[in-house]
Amino acid sequence: MVPTSLLAAETAERYTRAWNAHDGAEVAACFAEDGTYLDPTLPVPLPRAAVAGMVAGLVAAFPDLVFAGEDLAVDGNRVFARWRLQGTNTGPLPGLPQPTGARCDLPGIDVITVDDTGITSVVGYFDQKTFAEQLGLRALVVPGDAPPVRFGFSARTELGRTQVPGALAMTTIAVREGEEDELNARTGAIVEALAGDPDFLGIVATNGSGRGHTFTAWASPEAAERAVAAARPHRDAVARVEDGFGTGGSTGIWVPHRLNPQWARCPGCGGRVRFPAGAATAACRCGGEVRVSAYL
Repeated sequence: MVPTSLLAAETAERYTRAWNAHDGAEVAACFAEDGTYLDPTLPVPLPRAAVAGMVAGLVAAFPDLVFAGEDLAVDGNRVFARWRLQGTNTGPLPGLPQPTGARCDLPGIDVITVDDTGITSVVGYFDQKTFAEQLGLRALVVPGDAPPVRFGFSARTELGRTQVPGALAMTTIAVREGEEDELNARTGAIVEALAGDPDFLGIVATNGSGRGHTFTAWASPEAAERAVAAARPHRDAVARVEDGFGTGGSTGIWVPHRLNPQWARCPGCGGRVRFPAGAATAACRCGGEVRVSAYL
């Protein structure tokens, strides 16, 4: 009979070899019938039947994926394996609108428990913030919802277009769980299509608790209608809504009722300087010049 510690070590090494061969079926075959896999990206452990698909998804995201082993310690039927996930993100990764092209060298550890039928559990540990930052992303901590306030995240453009908006457009859409990634990707594609239009002055987009909002500034209502109608990604998004995407929403174009003067702090003296409507610059009482910024 193979000693327990030797069996555990051999099974863990077989498991790592299968990962590095990108062989999802062989990774799954290392597990006992009721074995499970869990890491910080998963809400609940995956059963053996889902392991091969999980491997395929990570390999698709990192086609050159390698788990470089650092050291391995065995305590009875339990193995502690330190590794570095090394690879380049050139494929789709859940939660990302598109591959970043960034290379990762992420340290982590697996706690692998084995019996004579195979792996009964793998629990992986790694720092999700480090993973996000290596992908070229920001890791943000967002509070939990505190009704009536719902928390999420936002993004905005910096196009350098400082003219006074003649119209504001607002779009709201509620989406199902699992549709957020598509919503973010389509929003990004629409912004890219509109960014070249000089009458598109900027956007603030928010997303949280299954609800997306966009606020766009335009030179005029007519400019907004013309540009949106001409943008292929926007037409595609409308078609997806007609096809069943989302659960509700609204759109509208608003004309400003009152726009108070923009102001900025003088970098020289710290005084507050107001801009006349439409002015690109304004003079401070100290003689310094302050430049207007975009309204969104």
